[in-house]
Amino acid sequence: MEHEGSFYAEILDNINIGIFVLDAEGNYLYFNDAYCKMNYKPPSFYKNTSVPKMKELGIITSGAWEKVMREKRQATVQLTVTDEDNDNSYQVFVSGTPSFTGDGSINHVICLAESVEKLNIRIQTGILNKCFGTNSTMPKLPKSIDIIAESPGMKLLLSQLSIVAKTDAAVLIIGPTGSGKEVVAEYIHRMSARGNGPFIVVNCAAIPENLLESELFGYEKGSFTGASSLGKRGLIEMADGGTLFLDEINSIPLSLQAKLLRVLETRQVKRVGSLASKAIDFRLLTASNEELEALIREKRFRSDLFYRISVVPVRILPLLERKEDIIPLALYFLQHFCKKYSCMKVLSEQVMDFMLSYDWPGNVRELRNFIERLIATSPESDLLVEGIPAGLLQTATQREQNPVRPLLSPVAENTTSSIDESQFSYQSYMNQCEEQLLRNAFAHFKTPAKVAEILKLDLSNVYRKKKKYNI
Repeated sequence: MEHEGSFYAEILDNINIGIFVLDAEGNYLYFNDAYCKMNYKPPSFYKNTSVPKMKELGIITSGAWEKVMREKRQATVQLTVTDEDNDNSYQVFVSGTPSFTGDGSINHVICLAESVEKLNIRIQTGILNKCFGTNSTMPKLPKSIDIIAESPGMKLLLSQLSIVAKTDAAVLIIGPTGSGKEVVAEYIHRMSARGNGPFIVVNCAAIPENLLESELFGYEKGSFTGASSLGKRGLIEMADGGTLFLDEINSIPLSLQAKLLRVLETRQVKRVGSLASKAIDFRLLTASNEELEALIREKRFRSDLFYRISVVPVRILPLLERKEDIIPLALYFLQHFCKKYSCMKVLSEQVMDFMLSYDWPGNVRELRNFIERLIATSPESDLLVEGIPAGLLQTATQREQNPVRPLLSPVAENTTSSIDESQFSYQSYMNQCEEQLLRNAFAHFKTPAKVAEILKLDLSNVYRKKKKYNI
């Protein structure tokens, strides 16, 4: 066959697994493109090096070559590769097979190498396609910030964000706790013209009310007891040239809402204790886990501030309403934690089925913690993760055994028998009916806005009754 050597060389260079050959002294005799790319090194690096030299340089501490030479048989090892040029280290599986001369000594060691991360992706993709009969690929770990979106709702959201991000309009992100509001905010920032500027995140609910003003606006030296003698820049100032993200803006007290509105109108910020204002240029993104319109009606949020921050309102659906995202998100987190803990794990079909049937009240945050818990509690030697944490399994079982009643089901027939007759009245019975109706509605529809829509009630009324019955 003509050009046989180049034919086989082309095949080896197009195999997506690292292949290299060493001599008895550990010198590189051959290496394919995949091996060079895996180690972030040019071919010229390997032409003049050897395994012993790589150990001297601190790139590796041991390898399959030594084990093969010592034991004179095939060997597989997991080793850590240190890439100082890119300030990175990663885990690699290397399998070495000896080639013997006529006298029984080793002539060559033929090796296959693949990073643990890439091998994990290869195996998990195969399991995914086997279980669901798809041609799916594992989601790639983003280099900066990315959003995994397979559901129609999230794809529509991303298409909207790609347009909005290019503007400087204020965006209000609405969604339940744990749904990924900060991820969406950072995505908008990175996609915008301010993407190289600062991205300042403020969780308004996490800062005590008496400290929130000085944290947001900063202060001059000596402006209050305990103030730094040097003064302090506020978080708004720190966002100059970039993006300020105020999470849980619904928790900001009314007195500070007026000052924030003033900053947005004048684009100037005044530190606590200062008479001078400073010009500031930033984009504002906000998030809330409550309906701000209801807070406005309850006099807990300023309507003028609401109009300022909600030029473009976007809503993130709970994970329960976008089940197409569950498996891709789970596999993304699996990659992340396998890389973090230097291990390789595969989710069983049982675990995947459970994830699709579970409601995820904690949304994406709960799913992330679930995957980390699976990996952290799985025996190191087990490749397949099959166990489901007892707490979650018990919750799912209870839900199956005690399904939610139909929305308009009446109070149980024996309700009156459990009430003290001296306190029983038409009003107390109607209160029980109302409470049962609301509890069933929240169990079905989750959010106050949806409950208000279905029951044809004013949203503020729903919030009051929710608080009244401690739902």
